[in-house]
Amino acid sequence: IEVEKSLADVNVILGATTSNLHKFGRELFSIAGQTGQAFGTVAEAATELARQGLGMEQTLSRTKDALILTRLTGMNAADAVKSLTAAVNSFNKEGVTSTQVINKMAKVDAAFAVSSEDLAKSISRVGSSAVDAGVGLNQLMALTTAVQQKTARGGAVIGNAFKTIFTRIQRSDVQQKLTDIGVATTDMNGKM
Repeated sequence: IEVEKSLADVNVILGATTSNLHKFGRELFSIAGQTGQAFGTVAEAATELARQGLGMEQTLSRTKDALILTRLTGMNAADAVKSLTAAVNSFNKEGVTSTQVINKMAKVDAAFAVSSEDLAKSISRVGSSAVDAGVGLNQLMALTTAVQQKTARGGAVIGNAFKTIFTRIQRSDVQQKLTDIGVATTDMNGKM
């Protein structure tokens, strides 16, 4: 009954045919088994992603990635979906996929003293401001990692700090003050 209710909730958004909904349900069960998550958790993540207007295949792919992030970080499914969505949406011009974001986080997590959860929280808070300031995903992960290793602050604090910095550094009065003390904020082409 719970499974049918969960699938019905998702289908209200997806509007899939009966056969496609059964296929979707089988895929959700597969994702649950692969990620070691309960079906209810998987269905919750899929519902959140479907609400974003994603198609069935994209919803399944991002659901799997969000639940992998859940396993890596201990975040709940809703927070993992939000963090992953923020990263993909912020850096969409770079063409990153949710799978690439997860892989990058896991590699940085394994190599340095920063967790995937801290990276996810930082990116979700500062992603769009970083893009506006000309900072790419790899650079943002490197900045977050460096600050985390030196300060032991959490990803949320680091993300909020960088958001403030990236927002303020784009102001003309701030740029002028930095130029006055010999700090360049733009390159030869006038880009940040």
